[in-house]
Amino acid sequence: MAQTKFDKQVEETAEALMFGIGRFLAGRDMDGIKRTDATFWQKGTRILPKAEGSVSRSSYRAGWQRLMFRITFAAGVTEVGYLIGRNPDTTKQTVQDLWANPDATLHTLQTGGIGAASAAASAAAAGGLAYGLLTRERRELMREWVVPLHEAVHRPLGYAEQTDLRRYLHIPKNFSEDDAEIRVDLPTGLGFSRDVVADLITQKLALEGVTFSWHPAGRKPYVLVKKTRRPPKKAAFKDPKVRELVAKAPESAPLIGIGTGGRTVAVDLDAESLHILVNASTGGGKSVTLRCITCQMLHHGSQAFILDYKRISHLWARGIPAVTYCADIADIHDALVQLGWEGRRRVRVADELGIDADPDAIGPRLLILLEEVNATMKQLARYWERIRESGDPKVSPAVDALNEILYMGRQVRMHVLLVAQSATARALGARRSASSSPPASSPATA
Repeated sequence: MAQTKFDKQVEETAEALMFGIGRFLAGRDMDGIKRTDATFWQKGTRILPKAEGSVSRSSYRAGWQRLMFRITFAAGVTEVGYLIGRNPDTTKQTVQDLWANPDATLHTLQTGGIGAASAAASAAAAGGLAYGLLTRERRELMREWVVPLHEAVHRPLGYAEQTDLRRYLHIPKNFSEDDAEIRVDLPTGLGFSRDVVADLITQKLALEGVTFSWHPAGRKPYVLVKKTRRPPKKAAFKDPKVRELVAKAPESAPLIGIGTGGRTVAVDLDAESLHILVNASTGGGKSVTLRCITCQMLHHGSQAFILDYKRISHLWARGIPAVTYCADIADIHDALVQLGWEGRRRVRVADELGIDADPDAIGPRLLILLEEVNATMKQLARYWERIRESGDPKVSPAVDALNEILYMGRQVRMHVLLVAQSATARALGARRSASSSPPASSPATA
């Protein structure tokens, strides 16, 4: 849920109050600026370089001395206020008597004030405990992330080392979560390398998948670092949102997955690439990816040839209308030869109908899903060596047909979906030399 303006004001007020209590108990200046080298137990001896203007004597006192003075003063003010409320006339006379005898007044404050100070000290201790608990996460954020980032980027940005890092580094507690936003205020003189600063921010905050939005214009330039939403580990079709995205996907661009920021991942078989190659090791999701593509294309009226030499990758396709399933190498050989004839027929029809021909007149969209192309191409070559007769070409006509289809134009509406663990030109049966020019349309690699 988005944070309202009121909630933000309450959070800022509470944070300011907690910081104020912390400074009160630590004996520091209430404005948060450290002007001398004084610590809680030791007096100060010098002014820090970043201190501006005059420095009061109290800034040299040790923190415990300033704390005791504050507690005593607060107790005295509380006691005077209580007396005035109970009996104003008597209190007025008492104050006049104390003013007339300053020595006695000082002695009274030094002795009696300490007793009242103990109650104030107890309250301050409780407030300090609450302050510590409420700001623990913030202090850990500053110590582990913000301070190291300041030490790394202040010099490349051109800031002095004494610069208050909270004035230009705005890092939320949930900076590592999705959709988090980090803001870094930039110096007006933009004499730094954006790449260097971006790398330092990414490294020091251990960020992945972020975008940098630079805003150099204006009196207060800044850069926003946004962490993009991570893609889901699994996009199931039963999920209503995924089902809706699949329904909206164009017929020529089936949904493959969901990327960062909810962006859909797809390959348009008409506008981007005619063919798709999925190259990954065992268990990398090759068959699942192509099954997802094939099922969506079948839904839109396409026809498919599943050439599954492994016999186990696409058992789902057996018996489905508009699907020709082949597992034996002889059947795969015959199917590829038949598809080669169909491709040449479609080329002739497309030439006769012209450029503006209705795609449906060419024929339905054909998908050729070839599993484990490395092993299948070797088996096709061996099969052809066994059955070829005298006068037949040395190269398998099935391999020739596949290469011919890969080089056909978009108008034939035939798409090859290849699965490989290590796809190479030799594995695909290519015979061209390394100097040959690439085809007009090559497979898209997933």
